[in-house]
Amino acid sequence: MKKSALVGVVVVLGAVWTGTAWFTGQKAEDFVKQSIDTANVELKKLNEQWGIASAVELVSFERGVFSSTARYRVKFTTPAVEGKPAEDRDLLFVEHLSHGPLPLSNLKTANIMPAMVASDFALEETPTVKEWFAASKGAVPLTGHYSVSYGKNITGKLNVAPAEVVKGDTSLNFSGMVGNIEYATDSKHGVIDLKTDKLVMSGQTDNSDITSMTLQGIALNSDLTPTANGMYVGSQKLTLKDWTITSKEKPPVQLKDTSIAVDMSETGSAMGAKMAVDFGMINVQAKDVAGLKLAIDVQKLDAKAFKALNDVYEAASRRMMQSKGEEQMPQFTPEEQQVIKTNVELLLAGNPTLAVAPLEVRTANGTSTFNLNLDLAKPASMDGEFADTLTQAVRKLDAKLVLSKGNLGDLMAVEPLMRGVPAEQAAQTAKGQAEMIGTMAAAMGMAKVENNNIVTYLNYADGQVDFNGKKMPVEQFLMMVMSGAMGGMR
Repeated sequence: MKKSALVGVVVVLGAVWTGTAWFTGQKAEDFVKQSIDTANVELKKLNEQWGIASAVELVSFERGVFSSTARYRVKFTTPAVEGKPAEDRDLLFVEHLSHGPLPLSNLKTANIMPAMVASDFALEETPTVKEWFAASKGAVPLTGHYSVSYGKNITGKLNVAPAEVVKGDTSLNFSGMVGNIEYATDSKHGVIDLKTDKLVMSGQTDNSDITSMTLQGIALNSDLTPTANGMYVGSQKLTLKDWTITSKEKPPVQLKDTSIAVDMSETGSAMGAKMAVDFGMINVQAKDVAGLKLAIDVQKLDAKAFKALNDVYEAASRRMMQSKGEEQMPQFTPEEQQVIKTNVELLLAGNPTLAVAPLEVRTANGTSTFNLNLDLAKPASMDGEFADTLTQAVRKLDAKLVLSKGNLGDLMAVEPLMRGVPAEQAAQTAKGQAEMIGTMAAAMGMAKVENNNIVTYLNYADGQVDFNGKKMPVEQFLMMVMSGAMGGMR
């Protein structure tokens, strides 16, 4: 009796499992079709911006009880270039979908969390990617695995295979890349973590002196969520352990421990942006020269105005890139110039702030810094004289420059060292030059010498300037600056 009951339970559980998997297979197919529709909506926006026709289509979906196989194609048309007609291209993907609630492909990796579906996908060979397949030496260039929860949140991994390409005197050697991805379909919050060990490019072009570039220890982290107006908030960071540039005429340059980080935030109707750039050490011709750090913080930016300005700049940048080199800088139409003027006024009306904290240069014998805090306001008019408009736009300014004599001497010794001057001689000459700069700056009232530093500061508020302890109206300060500039041009 007990044995028959146990068999009955097993049969019932098997039927439930089979029915759940079959039902989930239907949900998985619906999810795939919905994802393609969503992708095409986003691609349409890009098509309108860039003029490149592209779309995703489901080629086939073979649904089974416990698994399904889907194929889909990404089609795009490259525009006509230099007399060559537009060309249709495509990317073909195949994915093997394991149905939930416990997809078999997840169980193979000891992942026992329930999921609606899990996918193993791969790029298939087409004429468009034939050379990529060849460069990957028999490996599939792009593969990955992802799981979709019943709440339609996605977690996955992707792998880009190592590749090597040699064409004449140019070559590319890529160690491959791995990535982790998380995406919430409701909030559109996405997290991407990409890593690659090495990328080497060599070969000279007509418009560059660079002959090779090696990047090692590359990592990109992105954690972004869209706002109501379509901007993205969150953080992004790119790190490079080593970046070496070799040129035909110039000495080799090596950048060690480089990082670039950008953080965007939104509070109510205002946005903020922070950027930090750090070159841990800049090495020239096998000699450590200096470390460089820059941190910029902008706050209280009107979100709508910031979005409008960003859209105008992106549109002008796209035209520049499509101009085939005829435009070196973004060019704005009269209509765009009016949009810029209107939205700059809106930005200033929000009293935004700008901080540079700090700009820092590090060498073996010292560190020099520059700090700036700036409070802005909307001027009475944007059409007046530039000096008047600037005076009204700046509510408050605090700036301080600290030049370390040792740091300045280290930097001034670099150029003669590159010319072959003996190190001791170059250092001694540079030390004397740094002392002279401090003495001259102090004599002209442009700075003070404190300990081993050349220090200058500027404070401004309510029409009054404090320049190294000397207080004066802003008009007098501007005349002093202009007189100095004119004197320097003689």
